[in-house]
Parts: sequence; structure tokens; C-alpha cells
Amino acid sequence: MPTGPAGPTESTGPPSTLRASFDDLDGRTVEFECEPTIASHWVARDILAGKTYPILSFVDDVRVVLDVGANCGAAAVYFGHHYPDATVHAFEPGSPQRAVLERNVAELRNVVVHPVGLHATDQELPLYFGSSDSGMSSVIRTEWHGDEHEIVQLRSAAAWAAEHDVTSIDVLKVDVEGVEEDVLQSLSPLLPTVKVLYLEYDSRSARRTAARLLDPTHELFVGKMFLDQGEVTYLRKDLADHPGATEWLRSIFTPTDG
Repeated sequence: MPTGPAGPTESTGPPSTLRASFDDLDGRTVEFECEPTIASHWVARDILAGKTYPILSFVDDVRVVLDVGANCGAAAVYFGHHYPDATVHAFEPGSPQRAVLERNVAELRNVVVHPVGLHATDQELPLYFGSSDSGMSSVIRTEWHGDEHEIVQLRSAAAWAAEHDVTSIDVLKVDVEGVEEDVLQSLSPLLPTVKVLYLEYDSRSARRTAARLLDPTHELFVGKMFLDQGEVTYLRKDLADHPGATEWLRSIFTPTDG
């Protein structure tokens, strides 16, 4: 099995705090803050344990990571620790979530927080708060959202990349609650450079758009897929042909004793 984090231990602090220990970082213990809800703890725990966005040991020379839809920062913290030589750009337009995100990454010098969301165009839109958890906040209002919202700034993903001289992306994570098509289409000129793409989709249209945009350059590596929702990992085709890719898949499907 590839070397990875041991995962978060049981919380010993306030109900909004998780303690995470990474066994490949000299046993360092990471204090992580999240919302005091069951959903937030579950999501953060799986991310910090390496279950949601597995680090693929055969993917090397990672220099640029985009965490689009960073929320309270579990993925940003996870990537920041595992890719110490990379710059991790964490995008979060929601001010309550971003305040927690900034506290979580305060000691990680390689994580840069951007107070905007990425989209197809520059615009301002209401961000509707999730009825039970901030991770559900979205600029697309659904039955899971109430009236409470804030106006947030969204940037064209392509324009942002050009302004920051980002000409290639090594690791791209997109979890944007319904606007994943807009983000992927805007970043389409850069998609062939992406080594690993972690994507959460929230509609069959988004699933089809992702497949269409990525089919020329990527392979679907692993994922949990349903008709209208899923979490998937795409791997660039040259890396999908790497012996390490087959070995990694074999390791997760090989039964272990006990």
C-alpha cells in the first residue's frame, strides 16, 4: 500500500477540533478546526485520512496545486503537508468558511488563500448557506438552502490563471457545489497539464461535461459514481500507463489478513 497518513485521531479539544497525525511527516500532529457538525467532522476526517483525495506516490514533481472550493481547509492542509515543495492555491469565497480555512493553514507557508471562487466569468453572486453545513454552500440555490446568503466575488478561472502566470497545474481539486462545469470549461486550455484531478460532480450534465473535456488526455482512475452525483479521480494518460498506477490499484483491491 502506498505510504500515506495515519489519519486523524480522536478529538481531545473542543467539538470543532480534530487532531490529525501524518505518519509520513515525522509523526507530526496537526490540529484541525472544522464546524461542530457530524457532516463536517466526517468530511474532514476522510480527507485528512487520505480517503477522499489519495496521494499517488508515483506522481512526482508537484509544484502547483489548486484547491477550488476549499471550505474550511481540510484538503488545503492535506495537500500543503504532502506537497511541501508546491504552492497550494486555496479558493474560498464564503467568509465564515474562509475564516476557519485561514486559521487552519496559518502555519503552512506554501498555502495561499484566495478570497474568491472560480467560475467561467468574473461576477458577483449570492452564496446561499447550506441548511445544515457550510460545505453545502452554493451560488446555485436548491432545496438544501435557506434564505441566508452573502454576496461573493467569483473570478474567471482562466483569467485568474493568466494573471498569476499559472501555465500548468499538477494537482487540481474541484468541489464547487454545482458549478463544476463552469470551472472545468474555463480551465480547459490547462486541463492537459493536470496530472491528477479530484472532482466532485453534482449533476449528470457535469459528469458528461467532465468526461468530454478529459477524454482526450485523461483516464478515469478511481471513484464513487452515481447518476447525478459522484467523487472521481482522473489521471493524465501518461501517468495512467505508469507501472505505479497499476500497483496502486492492485494494493487497494488486494484483501488483507483479518
